[in-house]
Amino acid sequence: MKQPNWKTALILSGTVLVLGSFTYWLQFSHKPKKERADTELKRPLAFSAETTQIAAFRLKSSRGLIEAKCDTLAVKTCKVGSTGDWTITYPVKLKGDSDAIRDLMNTASTLLAAETIDLSDETDQRRAGLMEEYGLSDSKRTATGAQFIELTLEDGKKVAAWFGETHPVGDKTFVAASINGAVNSKTVFLIANFYKSNFFEKTLNQLRDKSIFNFDRLQADGMMVSGTRSKLSLKRMEGLWAVNGKEADYDRVETLLSAVSQAKAKDFPEAPALKGAKSSVKASLHFKDGHTLDFEILLQDKKSFLKSASIEAPVEVEPGLVERLLQRENEFRKNLLITQAQKTTLTRMLLEGKNFTPAAEFTWEGKAWTQKSQGTKLDVSKAGLLIDALSVGHSPEIVSPAPKAPEDSVTLTLGDSKEPARFRFRFYSVKEKSYARDLASNADEAFLLDPGVKNHFPFKPDSWKAK
Repeated sequence: MKQPNWKTALILSGTVLVLGSFTYWLQFSHKPKKERADTELKRPLAFSAETTQIAAFRLKSSRGLIEAKCDTLAVKTCKVGSTGDWTITYPVKLKGDSDAIRDLMNTASTLLAAETIDLSDETDQRRAGLMEEYGLSDSKRTATGAQFIELTLEDGKKVAAWFGETHPVGDKTFVAASINGAVNSKTVFLIANFYKSNFFEKTLNQLRDKSIFNFDRLQADGMMVSGTRSKLSLKRMEGLWAVNGKEADYDRVETLLSAVSQAKAKDFPEAPALKGAKSSVKASLHFKDGHTLDFEILLQDKKSFLKSASIEAPVEVEPGLVERLLQRENEFRKNLLITQAQKTTLTRMLLEGKNFTPAAEFTWEGKAWTQKSQGTKLDVSKAGLLIDALSVGHSPEIVSPAPKAPEDSVTLTLGDSKEPARFRFRFYSVKEKSYARDLASNADEAFLLDPGVKNHFPFKPDSWKAK
């Protein structure tokens, strides 16, 4: 039997392998580039979102036409994804909502066809008939209800996507592209319907700037609020806030000012919407330079409308703003006996009272509290726990008039070497509730103690007795 020629077979196999590898490389090494090219062919709005700025846009829906231009081309913030400054130029001149327009431009940059229809081989007559059927003929595109989005790029080039009829099968719409007004009738795009709602349900009010006030809250030094539930006088004194002449919680006042300064219009109603509206709250902001800002909030059919001489017309606002302004005095009061920052500076502590004779005195030695005075030996670790509790335990209520303190009340004095009695509070219990009265205040009131503080307080020395 003749032996097979293995050498020849191996040579042939190697040749086939080399040719196969070359063919694979030829076909697939350029695949990413080809896929990118295919993707670009599916974009009706042909522009580079990464490098090209959008100078202006026109958006036409059944609601009408909206035109806007970007004011910050020079500083390169008109690219997709950037928050530039925009001006709406039609139907009226208004400041644009930068965030809303940025989102709209992001949607435009992602406009991608699920598939395309090639009409390049059709006759002119057949192509014209199909464009009419798709709702993309010249007559359909110039009709009153036509819908399109057009972008003007920074070099002046105009790219547009025209939306026609809905495809009879599936949730897609026929779309034609145009460059500088010339419509490409040889390629029709099938675009998912959700793009239509993202574009054409936009209203002028959604795209206009919704800021109501433009002020720096750090420059505010006072605010008067007169509402249906309370009256407030907020004043900044040496960097701290007071409410109706009493020490206020700094963060709570700043939160209110922030809510006012950042308030946004929910809607821009016509005048008839305010017919019969009733005043709910009036406010007046005072600033360091002497000027004031007055506004009023009206209620009508569960809606809130803000009215001010500083804005052209009343606007609808979120009800939450009204609720913030209608907070009572106690909700702005400082309800921590000491703050975290104050806690870190304390080095002396004194407990006095009927059950603390002699008084129990403690000092901070850098790492721990130690008992300084003679008398009942107490567990000094609990001194630190008490001060921790005082700095985090918010009082749920400020009670006025203050309940009368019984004889077994305890006076707590806190301070340092320079000011040994910086804070003095009297702690006591009445009918299973515990209170703290600030002895530096003449107000007839007491702080109801949070359980977290109450449980740490030694109304009797036995609870702190060292083991």
